[in-house]
Amino acid sequence: MNASVVENGSLETNGLLLDLENVKYLFNVLKANVIRSRTTITAIFIAIHDSVDFFDEEADQIQAEVTKFLQSTIRQTDLLFPLERPGLAWGVILSQSGEREAKAFFQRLHAQVKDKSTFLFQRFDLSFSASIAEIGTSDVSFEALLESGYNELINGLQKGAWQIEYVPLFKERKIETIRVSILEENDIFRHVLQTSIEGLPLEGFQLELRTFQDGYEFMESDWYHSSHTHIVIMNDTLPRKNGLEVLHALRLLPNNKRFTIFMMTKMNSEDNMIYAYEKGVDEYLNKPFNIRLFEAKMKRIFKRLWS
Repeated sequence: MNASVVENGSLETNGLLLDLENVKYLFNVLKANVIRSRTTITAIFIAIHDSVDFFDEEADQIQAEVTKFLQSTIRQTDLLFPLERPGLAWGVILSQSGEREAKAFFQRLHAQVKDKSTFLFQRFDLSFSASIAEIGTSDVSFEALLESGYNELINGLQKGAWQIEYVPLFKERKIETIRVSILEENDIFRHVLQTSIEGLPLEGFQLELRTFQDGYEFMESDWYHSSHTHIVIMNDTLPRKNGLEVLHALRLLPNNKRFTIFMMTKMNSEDNMIYAYEKGVDEYLNKPFNIRLFEAKMKRIFKRLWS
């Protein structure tokens, strides 16, 4: 098997046509990375409509030429494999992609056939149908994916040419726990921030939120030692251990990329802001700030986690 795992956990297969044994192995590698990378993968199953109308020699030629065509259109990190049924059919697993990308892939195929862009499409009047399964969870077996994809592909073929059917079974991802820490000396404003965050409409995330009066209390806790994604909202000036000291300590941790850090300040100093950004602050908030602006920034952070 000529495939390799690249640095971000995706694969490079260089457009090879893979057998099911190898695809199963590589699929398990990809799905294990879905939760860790927060990026879906999507399988698209494609079959020629009315493939029984072709003679054996024609079917063999079409099989080979369509395979060659698909190899030229997929990315190096996608998995291409033949389906044992129904008729002339193929599967493609698109890494780091969703339903939208799979639909666009099929629409490009439709456009190429319609424009008769290759000798194959000029000689044979081909049409296809497809099923698409987006995978947002690691709790799915390759066998279950094949069976569900096959069943929906049959439905598409029965409805007619260029139909797309969708498999909804594997799309819903697990609820992910996100930790949020608020480091703010003022009791009233700390409560306002807490209430604002707890009221955010979140899909796919469960919040664990704690508040701290200063940086010392936060750093003395074991709250920030977990492996959870962690959003820290803190003031730059605090009674014991200020925000910059906490920032410095968090960014020295080996897994510091899991922290998203908001710095709040009353000082309107560009030099201070530049310094904080250089030391690893993700967002800066000048007090007093509009709480709706703060909520918008928080929503954007959560949206980016699964984008």
